[in-house]
Amino acid sequence: MKAFDVSGCPATDRAAYGETPFGRGCLAAVRLIEAGVRCVEVTLNGWEYPREKSEGQANQVKILDPPFAALIRDLKRRELLDHTVVLCGGEFGRSPGVNVLDGRDHWPHGFSMLVAGGGLAGGRVIGATDPPDKGGAENPIHVEDLHATIQDQLGIDPTKEIKTPVGRPMALSDGRVLRELRG
Repeated sequence: MKAFDVSGCPATDRAAYGETPFGRGCLAAVRLIEAGVRCVEVTLNGWEYPREKSEGQANQVKILDPPFAALIRDLKRRELLDHTVVLCGGEFGRSPGVNVLDGRDHWPHGFSMLVAGGGLAGGRVIGATDPPDKGGAENPIHVEDLHATIQDQLGIDPTKEIKTPVGRPMALSDGRVLRELRG
């Protein structure tokens, strides 16, 4: 429980993460991982802007970037990054074109995810998106592929079947392991 209390951290550490709930959450996440917690989620709400999206997004990025960079840096410095999978993403993408309100609509055809650590290969971009009328996705990666890759990296067989409470067999993932993300 002490890992949640970031008030006792040095001022320089707190400053690197910023004085936002997301920043304090990222700082607590590093402390929780260091304490042995196996799964931590930090949420940054407020990405939904029906108009003037670019300004709203820019403000959110200012909240996201410094603590996220500090999280990666501190996990690496504490020799935890190689054993910790870090994901950053949303639940859907945004349309390539700007709508009449100077915003972007929901776009289920593609979105970005940042993946770091956990022994996964870094420094690469895998796949690309385009509007369907421009050729669609290049090397499409599906959410279930990312799930299967992370499960595989953690030593979990993504093809393993479990039984639901009603006895129905269900694979842990229907995705394929992304060899291009393997370290």
